[in-house]
Amino acid sequence: MLTKSAVLEALHVEVNSRVAALEKALDESRAEMVSESKSTAGDKHEVGRAMAQREQEKLGRQVLSARELKQTIAQLDGNAHHTSIQFGSLAKTNKGWFFFSAGIGKITIENEEVFCLTMTSPLGNLLSGKKVGESILLNESVTSIEEIY
Repeated sequence: MLTKSAVLEALHVEVNSRVAALEKALDESRAEMVSESKSTAGDKHEVGRAMAQREQEKLGRQVLSARELKQTIAQLDGNAHHTSIQFGSLAKTNKGWFFFSAGIGKITIENEEVFCLTMTSPLGNLLSGKKVGESILLNESVTSIEEIY
């Protein structure tokens, strides 16, 4: 059976992997820029350097965002049990499993797909505060809550 602590562990692994990959890409970009700085190819060099700088800025923002995700999930308690859907809830619905935490999308745990969403997502907003047995209508489709952990 799928447990909240298993989902939380998989979420930690996913986010840590994303942070590591982004930090590595940023380090590689910086190293590439340093090696390019040794070249003196005129205008072409300046264009390449500007593009590398923009890429580093983009990667830097992505690293910050991934670190914020990491901080968000660090606040979650895998042992907490909820009776209504809120931040940190794992919910089983007729549409599948949803973990209301960080918006990273689908992860697979124990052959089950779990969608990690924020409470501010359209589905999170509609399900917020709902209890087992209640349902919502989104895009002409009914989502019924079967279990909450």
